[in-house]
Amino acid sequence: FAAPPRSWIEWQQMLAAIKARAGPDRYSILLPLNEFEPLLVLALQQDEPLLRDDGRFGNFESPGFRRTLQFYVEMFRRGWAPPLTNADVSNVWSEFARGYFSFYVTGPWNIGEFKRRLPPERQESWMTAPLPGPEGPGASIAGGSSLVVFGASRVKAAARQWIEYLSQPDVQRRFHDLTGDLPPRRSAWTEGRLAEDAYARAFREQLERVKPAPKVPEWERIANELRLVAERTVHGELSVDQAATELDARADRILEKRRWLLSRRGGP
Repeated sequence: FAAPPRSWIEWQQMLAAIKARAGPDRYSILLPLNEFEPLLVLALQQDEPLLRDDGRFGNFESPGFRRTLQFYVEMFRRGWAPPLTNADVSNVWSEFARGYFSFYVTGPWNIGEFKRRLPPERQESWMTAPLPGPEGPGASIAGGSSLVVFGASRVKAAARQWIEYLSQPDVQRRFHDLTGDLPPRRSAWTEGRLAEDAYARAFREQLERVKPAPKVPEWERIANELRLVAERTVHGELSVDQAATELDARADRILEKRRWLLSRRGGP
């Protein structure tokens, strides 16, 4: 293959080819079953939202999520991914170095870890790539924190000055040098070590295609149920259709209080 996959079909072709060469004891990709993020990212690449009616109900029975879950589960059923959790993998970096798996869905914080932890002879054999999508380059989630000024703050002027300082491109580049955090401003990527970092380029491209997780306070609980139900599906305890129905039922129970509160307010 001359380039990383850009679509799900290309990704499947590459995963199948890697597995054919790797043999029965090695895998194409590592998707730890105790992490909901890889499945969430794939689901956000669909047009349908994960929650409907302003976050009142789950929308996991939508065609888009079913397609996503089918794609995710197939990676395990075809033997491309081992049905393991992070606890079952002693050291991600050493297992990657010895060829136990080839693809790993992770964030920019791991660029520094791979540079530090992979042996010298493996430093030229890895690279980052944006996520493939259903029909072409796909979306992902962007983690991080938001800077806000509280309405009741007594130091609003100072807080705004602090935010302005942190928003300067040279300050954001310095933060990246110190912590590995990615700058949110496009102009911060044009100079310095970040502009020359080949491993960061994929994340720069990915930042143009990001989507947020559902913006409801209950989302973390729903995401945990997503992980639990997906793991049962991978192990063959549920079909994709059964899993989608179960996820909607669990999400609807979690969102019951939200529906009650919104009904009392009389608004969306």
